[in-house]
Amino acid sequence: MKHTPDIDQLDDTSLYEKVLTLPYDEIGPFVLREMTRYTRPMLRIWITFAATIFLSVWFWPGVTYHPEEPRIAAGLAAGLILIPLLLVPVHEGLHLIPFLLAGARDIRIGADLSQGIIWVTAHRFVAGKRLFSMVASTPFILITVALMTAILFSPPWWKWVLSMALLVHTTMCAGDAALTGFMDSFGKRRVYTWDDADRKEAYFYASAETTD
Repeated sequence: MKHTPDIDQLDDTSLYEKVLTLPYDEIGPFVLREMTRYTRPMLRIWITFAATIFLSVWFWPGVTYHPEEPRIAAGLAAGLILIPLLLVPVHEGLHLIPFLLAGARDIRIGADLSQGIIWVTAHRFVAGKRLFSMVASTPFILITVALMTAILFSPPWWKWVLSMALLVHTTMCAGDAALTGFMDSFGKRRVYTWDDADRKEAYFYASAETTD
């Protein structure tokens, strides 16, 4: 098992390079920039996004089936607003699990509505690329699997509603994928991150040497 450096070790410039200081109020622009880069985490988001658009159109009432009461307005409200709002606490709660299992205790949740983001962080807790990937991807994987399973076994109107809910949730995961993709962009260098929740800043470091 590889040793995870502490904050003082990360600040040793002979061992690690600080590659990014990311203030929380700049997360939105950072994510938008990273979304245009080709990374495996963002590729998964774009593939899922395209699939959910297709499903939302395919199951739209009147396209492949013709219900007597299409309930278009109710479906749009449920799929695009109500269910995604109900998923928000589930999504954020799933971020907590890998942090807690890794031993983090000072975990904080906040929001910046001007950027449309909610963040979960472990204050002054160093996370390597593997742990960070688990924290970031757990809600995407579990909720996507759950909604796809529900879509598979639901009647047509609910297939449409749940497809739209999955579409919205996938967009909610773009920030997590962008940050994970950034950490993946340093090749074989070891990458670590930690947050100062009091200063509302995240710091990213890459090792001076590559791994074997």
